[in-house]
Amino acid sequence: MATSNATPEDAPDEPVSARPEGVDATSAAIAAIIDPLTENARQMSAIHAERARLLAELHRLGQQPRIIAGLRGDPVETGADDPDTQAHGPAWGDVELAERTLATEVAGALRLHSTTARMMIFNAAHLVEKLPGFQKALAQGRISWAHVLRMQDVVTGAPAEVLPALEAAVLPKAEKLTATQFGRVAARELERLHPVSLQERADVGASLRRVVLQPDVDGMAWLNAYLKADEAQAGYDRLTRIAKSLNDADTTDQPADGAEGGGEVVLRTMDQRRADAFRDLLLDGECAGGMGRGIRGTVHVTVPVLTLMGKSFEPGMLEGYGPIDPETARRLAGTAPSWDRILTHPETGCMLSVGRDSYSPPTDMKRYTEIRDQTCQGIGCNRKATHSEIDHTVPWNKGGPTAVGNLVHLCKACHRLKHQSSFSTRQTPTGALTWTSPGGKTYTREPANPIGGTSVRTEVSPPQQPTTVEKRPAEVPNPTPPPEIDSAPPF
Repeated sequence: MATSNATPEDAPDEPVSARPEGVDATSAAIAAIIDPLTENARQMSAIHAERARLLAELHRLGQQPRIIAGLRGDPVETGADDPDTQAHGPAWGDVELAERTLATEVAGALRLHSTTARMMIFNAAHLVEKLPGFQKALAQGRISWAHVLRMQDVVTGAPAEVLPALEAAVLPKAEKLTATQFGRVAARELERLHPVSLQERADVGASLRRVVLQPDVDGMAWLNAYLKADEAQAGYDRLTRIAKSLNDADTTDQPADGAEGGGEVVLRTMDQRRADAFRDLLLDGECAGGMGRGIRGTVHVTVPVLTLMGKSFEPGMLEGYGPIDPETARRLAGTAPSWDRILTHPETGCMLSVGRDSYSPPTDMKRYTEIRDQTCQGIGCNRKATHSEIDHTVPWNKGGPTAVGNLVHLCKACHRLKHQSSFSTRQTPTGALTWTSPGGKTYTREPANPIGGTSVRTEVSPPQQPTTVEKRPAEVPNPTPPPEIDSAPPF
């Protein structure tokens, strides 16, 4: 890759004879950085083009009968009459099995979610096969990857027969415009060429409306709604109007009774007011001062005992998210209507194995593994354990015991992938799950809380290890709080 150590301070020291005629010191200094930067951008585009080519080649590989045959799992596990496989739904067809298996292979190699990897493969194959002009321009560095992404967004759902004419019309514009500017031009051109009316496409688009929760850092998260454009715009406008009308007196640092004023006035920004209005409308049905109360959400949070007592700043753990600040963790634990104790030490009484006596694990064993795993243990998967299924790593029909060292949470898709593809798994006593891919690569998922092995003791000394507590409907008398609390209070 082209590099340059030149700085603007270096340029004035250049001999005048070394500069092109008519180029002053300022121009030379800037060009010494911009020229390598431009070359760098071309090389990055070429790298994106090569990655797309490789992913498209993998897509083609997954369509070959000999490869498909090699991706199928154990005949017993994938057989149509296998009750364990059928419990997860009808077996995948050859094409879908190949797509999902190869996507998971890419996900493990690039440390991605399998859905993200599958979309990358699909987009790469679409680029190489349907938009060869854009693929070539990308490889030559005439356009950026951002232009390709914008083009693929524009043509999503467009009939294949219009793509050659669309590509020929808009590619020259992509070489001159920013990605955003190009996207508008390409959308207008597609509208001119599209054989289906915008009204019909809008009706289909409306059926895809949805809300997406995306965790972020520092105890925050995004709540996004995919709506019709006019509704989204109207909703945002309403939030803005509400934000402009809010009285921010309640956010002022008010002096205590009898104290002198003069403190700094703290007001919310427009973004903060808009976000607060959105929160109040969603949770309460009205903004501040309204009487209506909406249905409250429920969360599960684990709080270390010293944090709960105010003697530690160790964060709590919000299920499906991760660390949250101690103050929020204490507030959530304190407002829990009830809680129950599940000890993580052998003296808990929680059964860690029922051997071959039962296929289905008892309730306390399920909760034990939920707390241990927190999420699906598939490659790159983040689905909550409470929304996943429990799988016997060594299958029950092959002698696998019902024990925490042989049980792991897998979402429905990862569960089915494990059973029907040639991926294989092995598990340690602490719950770590190692996947071996059809390509011979291994990927290990460590549980969020590796809380013990598989032995059980009936006579033990007093507990020395932390305890975990979950919120349950039944009343559970506990005069003193256990070392850790897993509660489910409302927001």
